[in-house]
Amino acid sequence: MRRSRRAIAKSRNSPPAGVTPPARTCRRWHAALPAFERRDFAATIEALAPLAGQNERIGGSRAQHDLIEFTLLAAYLAARRLEEAKRLLSGRRPGASGVPVEGIAAVH
Repeated sequence: MRRSRRAIAKSRNSPPAGVTPPARTCRRWHAALPAFERRDFAATIEALAPLAGQNERIGGSRAQHDLIEFTLLAAYLAARRLEEAKRLLSGRRPGASGVPVEGIAAVH
C-alpha cells in the first residue's frame, strides 16, 4: 500500500516517460477542476493553458474540448487576464455552439 501511495504522489508531480497525451490531459483536468471550484484561477490556468490549441494531439470530442476551453476562458476572465482570454477565443475552431461563459462580453 505504501508503494502505491508513493507511485500516486510521483505521478501527480511528473508524468512518467511514455505517458500518452490523453493521460496527461486527464491529469491536468484532474488538477484544474478542484482549483476552479476553490476559485484558484491561477492554478486552473496553469493546469489548462498547455492544453489550449492541442485538440488534434490530445483527441477527444468537441464537447470535451469545449469544456476545457470554456473552463480556461472562465478562469482567464475571473483573473482579469483579458488579453489571454481574447487570444483563446480567436484560436477556437468555429462550431455550432456559442460560448456560454459568464463575462464573455468583456472580450468578445
